[in-house]
Amino acid sequence: MSLENIVIAASLLLGIILLILIIYLISRVNELEARAFSNQTTAATERKTENEPQKVFAGLSGRELWDEWVSMANGGDDQYGIKGDRDRFLALLELHIRSLIKTGVEHGASGTNEPPSNPLKIKMLRGEFESYLPSSQAGRLYTLGRELGASEDSAQKAALVAALTETVDAISMGIDAGSSLVESAMRDVGQPPSQETEQDLLPLEAQNTETA
Repeated sequence: MSLENIVIAASLLLGIILLILIIYLISRVNELEARAFSNQTTAATERKTENEPQKVFAGLSGRELWDEWVSMANGGDDQYGIKGDRDRFLALLELHIRSLIKTGVEHGASGTNEPPSNPLKIKMLRGEFESYLPSSQAGRLYTLGRELGASEDSAQKAALVAALTETVDAISMGIDAGSSLVESAMRDVGQPPSQETEQDLLPLEAQNTETA
């Protein structure tokens, strides 16, 4: 083999090695850029998540919220992460139940028959929320409340209060709320509520009308 051929072969080999090295360096640079971009995106997402206020009940309301609590009470997973809002949810239900009973009592005394909407908008410290109860139970609370408001017989009133307590207990059992919901929801039934309690029990629409 001549010297010229050796030089050409060496040059080709060197060129191939340099080409492989360049390709490797380019791939490494691209990999580092992709990794840096991914880290920046992840950091930006985390900052955005930290700055966003957490929604109460994970944004659920009305029947969706009720169905989710019933599902969890029957052993379902907390797929929306709302278990920490349990006390707030029970307070919402309490206001809903008391509102239905109070409205029914007032309508019974005045001869009115206009069942509240279901879901019902309830005003709380964290804002306005739609509360839902199964139609049969919501209707029964209102109907029994009307009968209680229209009755003047003490024995009949006692029977109606017992029926209301039984209905609230059935609601409580459906979401595994325990006896505390029954006690708090029924504490004013059959007794003249204070002015402050009346305001708390009014549906949102009535509250807005009074404060307008």
